[in-house]
Amino acid sequence: MKHIVQINQQALTQMLLSGFEAFVIKHGNYKRSGIEFHGTVYGDISINNSKKTITHKVQFLSADTSAVMKSGSVEFNLESTDLKESLAEQLGYYQLGMMHSHPYLSDEMPIEEVRERGAHYSEGDLESFEWQLNRYGSDEAYHLEILLTIKQMERFNSAKDGRIDENSFEFSVGNSKCFLRAQVFTKDLEDGIALAETALECDFLEAYQHLEAEFGRIKPKPGRKRVLEYKPV
Repeated sequence: MKHIVQINQQALTQMLLSGFEAFVIKHGNYKRSGIEFHGTVYGDISINNSKKTITHKVQFLSADTSAVMKSGSVEFNLESTDLKESLAEQLGYYQLGMMHSHPYLSDEMPIEEVRERGAHYSEGDLESFEWQLNRYGSDEAYHLEILLTIKQMERFNSAKDGRIDENSFEFSVGNSKCFLRAQVFTKDLEDGIALAETALECDFLEAYQHLEAEFGRIKPKPGRKRVLEYKPV
């Protein structure tokens, strides 16, 4: 089956708000900006057996306030996701999957390396997804994971913005580069992890208009290159 992931404007907005809050704002006792966030996505699902497609209609995101967010990893609380899944179903929504972010400050990884490696799922990510697949105990189980990558740049540059491939986009927000990727994972014949055919659809990113507007800059605070601040234009 081919999986089609449709993200509406509301869900995209919530992803960006949560991602940039974790990226820019220093949380608690952390000594740096740029930490990962974790959330669960909700909406509706439809199956078309004749076309052999499953469509995941992502309508909104719930950021996981119980997650342990770090600069290189994020640990979500299974009890929290199960609780929210149960509540959402009572309100008529399915928990479609999860999402997390990959944040990179300006000196952490060159943009070309971000495109080639940083904006993709890490080995640790894949181990987590495999564990979640095995939770269900079914050979038909699948897991949807959305990844938002944010890379701090010196200046605005939209030269390569647009669709990257069937399941990902590159776009700019101020002087930051963003990458949005959706992927459904399934079990292989040996109970390992496999990539299902996945297409990402987002009308807002396809139109790509308002993100060309003038934004404030994100830059290090004076004398503290690992602590960011936002300066409106």
